[in-house]
Amino acid sequence: MNTLHPIAVHLPIGLLVGNAVLTALYLWRGDRSKELAAYHCLWLGIVLLLPALATGTYAAVSQLVLTDSPRNDALGWINAHALAGILALAVYWQAWQVRRRNAGVLDAAKPRRAYLCWLAGGFALLALSGWLGGHMVYELGVGVK
Repeated sequence: MNTLHPIAVHLPIGLLVGNAVLTALYLWRGDRSKELAAYHCLWLGIVLLLPALATGTYAAVSQLVLTDSPRNDALGWINAHALAGILALAVYWQAWQVRRRNAGVLDAAKPRRAYLCWLAGGFALLALSGWLGGHMVYELGVGVK
């Protein structure tokens, strides 16, 4: 397996989980610095998802095409993992657009609800993608020599 993908996923996952924690702390305590830190975690997590997706694409191609014994038994899992990752990027992008256009989005009830739904959807897709990746490695042995 391409060793860059497992390395590349940890930082965006940590930043996007940090976004969720900091957003919750802002809603609980009202400290504006927590909301600003959450915003920075969000955009930096999105930026760092791009190399994670690129290295994951290369790892998938190397498992399916660039080998003498392709892992066709894992094709569905690989596709589901990739789809969840791409959808997570798209959902987090939408959340970032909402927050970028309205810095006070968490201060009004209706926009806050929509923004938190975007963040929750991105978090759920990120968790699903991580679970699928773990299943492929630890249960199916994809990328393990």
